[in-house]
Amino acid sequence: MAETDKSEGKRSKPARPRTRHGCLNCKSKRRKCNEAKPICGRCQDRGEYCEWGPRLIFRNQNALGVATDDLVPQQHGSRNRKPVRFKIKDVTSEVIRDYHHTDHIGDVSDETDEPGNAAPSSRQNEPATHVQRSPIWQNPELIESATPSFDGVQHHAPDQSPTQPEPTSIPMTLPPTGNLHFFWDSPNATWNFDDNVFLPDSAYLDAHSTLRSHLMYEVRSTGNTRQTTPDPYAQEANMSPVIEPGQESRHTSDVSIIVEEPPPEGLTFLQSSTQTLSDEEEFALWKNWVDEIAPWLDKFDSQRHFQHVLPIMARSHDYLRYSILAVSARQIERQRQSEHTERSLSLYQNAIQLVLPELHTRSTPVIATCVVLCVLEMLSSSAKAWRQHLDGCAHLLEAVGINGFSGGINQALFWCFARMDVCGGLIASEKTLIPIAHWSGGVGHETQARKIEAIGDFNAHACQAVYLCAQVLDLLSHHPRLAERVGAPDSTNDSSEEYASRWRTLWSSIQDWYTTRPAEMLPILSANLTTKPFPMVLYSNPAAISGNQLYHTASILMLHRKPSHVILKPRPTSIFWHARQVCAISTSNHHHGARLNSIQPLWIAGQWMSHESEQEAILDLYEMIEKETGWGTKWRAEDLKEFWARRSSLNI
Repeated sequence: MAETDKSEGKRSKPARPRTRHGCLNCKSKRRKCNEAKPICGRCQDRGEYCEWGPRLIFRNQNALGVATDDLVPQQHGSRNRKPVRFKIKDVTSEVIRDYHHTDHIGDVSDETDEPGNAAPSSRQNEPATHVQRSPIWQNPELIESATPSFDGVQHHAPDQSPTQPEPTSIPMTLPPTGNLHFFWDSPNATWNFDDNVFLPDSAYLDAHSTLRSHLMYEVRSTGNTRQTTPDPYAQEANMSPVIEPGQESRHTSDVSIIVEEPPPEGLTFLQSSTQTLSDEEEFALWKNWVDEIAPWLDKFDSQRHFQHVLPIMARSHDYLRYSILAVSARQIERQRQSEHTERSLSLYQNAIQLVLPELHTRSTPVIATCVVLCVLEMLSSSAKAWRQHLDGCAHLLEAVGINGFSGGINQALFWCFARMDVCGGLIASEKTLIPIAHWSGGVGHETQARKIEAIGDFNAHACQAVYLCAQVLDLLSHHPRLAERVGAPDSTNDSSEEYASRWRTLWSSIQDWYTTRPAEMLPILSANLTTKPFPMVLYSNPAAISGNQLYHTASILMLHRKPSHVILKPRPTSIFWHARQVCAISTSNHHHGARLNSIQPLWIAGQWMSHESEQEAILDLYEMIEKETGWGTKWRAEDLKEFWARRSSLNI
């Protein structure tokens, strides 16, 4: 009898389902994981790549609903009664509290998932946030006055009367925008916790998520207000003029009209940066922009729009001014390896707050601000999440119709973004965010080549190298790891005649680019030195440095994925020669902007280097780039070390 009771007691206990919270690598191999982050113990011991999947946890404070008392008037009210007004609950204090939370980032413990273990304090139920200190030069009074208040945001009835019912309050808490990365669909959007301020629940990621969502909403909810990609059969009369700085246009949609109206009563924005920056500090940031950062972005632009035009434009547009100062401040923080990100964060938030109400104008200063902020995010975020930081601006550029032949500042903005887009595509092994059909205003490659030849500018020839790399990404995007050397290339999808035809055409265009280089794109001196692992190849300008390096990079990718039945005559130079040229160009030319553009080509070429002296030279170069510019390169150096170790063990 006792045994029966025991058996019944065992059956009455509900079976507790097994949960797995280990890394994806341990899960796939069905191995126990100690769940240490960012790298678990098993992956660290074996030198394997440790990747974590997102954990979606329900937060009680995010439960949205309408109180029962508020439903009664709506159920029994008259149909002829005027619509009630709604008031948005002010949760500003909660947002500020999260920004100033001092706990380090970490996973929510398993105990918080069970209702029985819920603590009485709502503060204890919140996930830990990344440390983001408030700017030390801001006092509490300034923060309080600069914080948006939503008390005045209401839906007003057409004819308000004194007898109208009181506004119905809907208790709600805003969802945390910092968790937006859970919904990014790219499998390569993994978080690198080294030198990355865009961490989950951080103020940086919250600000970026706000800007990204507004950019997506603006592009999807409204029509084009600027000239779109030209249609060769369209009449000029049907084209909309391009908006120049200072000009604005109104949308016909209700959403855009609401955005263009003055901010509702009580909605305030941060004041001018002169209240938070001294003249000496702002001078140092501007000098750093002119001397260091602008040459990065103007390396393909002889007119130097980022150095000469944007500072003038920023005088009358504070959001552009803040974005420039934010990039400069962040670059100084990275270069000095400073953990204090308060100044760049404050400027970054100010720029976003001021540009959001102006997104509907789609003016050149607004687009310039978005591109400059992309530079800051590329400088500060995990490189494998670049595309998630670029997609909003890419959609805006595409919707506006800016392309590689727009001319002036718009053309400079496009090619600056295009270079980041290509780098992001090389990292993710995907096509560029802006389709290549929109890069040249809807014309074909041959027409574009003739237009560039007619321009007769060596900078335009360098831009064409970027365009050719984008075409390579478009052709090879069906390879999951198109930029990696992993033994023999996967030719499953490369045997079709269509692919072979496209490959031949693109290869011919790439070689035509090399043989038709203008004099400015040719090296000043090229020599082989026995004391150095790579040849010396010296160029006179950054456009020639990066342009030739991109040519060699494209050649490596194309030759590695060449269809087996395609025979080239004359026989092309080997992949190893192109790889050594990529490394030689980087070691011989010290322009910071060109070196930043070489981070991905060096990784591609480095996979073909086997001698210890060559590998050490590449690692030293990566270290020097990060030390001189502040741009993160450790992750690529670690990738090469891992590849070399794996290749050595497999005798590849």
